[in-house]
Amino acid sequence: MKKSNLILPAAIALFSLLFVESRAQVAMNYPGISNIDESGIFTKSGGFNTTASNFKAEKNFTKTYRRASEAEWSTLSDRSLLCRFYLNNIPHRAFYTRQGQWRYTISSYNGVKLDKGIYEQIKSAYYNSSIVFVNQIDLAEGKTIYVVEIHDEKSIRKLTVDGDQMEIVQEFKK
Repeated sequence: MKKSNLILPAAIALFSLLFVESRAQVAMNYPGISNIDESGIFTKSGGFNTTASNFKAEKNFTKTYRRASEAEWSTLSDRSLLCRFYLNNIPHRAFYTRQGQWRYTISSYNGVKLDKGIYEQIKSAYYNSSIVFVNQIDLAEGKTIYVVEIHDEKSIRKLTVDGDQMEIVQEFKK
């Protein structure tokens, strides 16, 4: 009976040590993190287990965005996580819950890089307009929404494109 009482705490201590060492190994192999002090990346507050949630978010991030560069992590005011990074020279912002679950990613790029189908959908309604800038929002549910800025001779418009639905959300006269 005494041996089993000693084995459980020893097993927990060994598991904890292995977890910490594997966490450090993941961090050291993570692109761009070797010269960054992790304590400066995340805001730590009472009652919030940053290690577990950050590990889950980082694991998801490295799996999903293998070719990402210049990744910078921060904690937002609601304690959710944000990772800013570049992928194919396009800036991205990936958002994660407090628990480290991916919510959505926003990528921002020039209108010439817009998906051809979305481009044609916009041009069919706004044929005299130039597509200037795009924010592509990829949601966890597998859905993609586009926020597109278009210009014509008289106005600047921001549209949302969600599947077949297109809506003007802002319009400015020149």
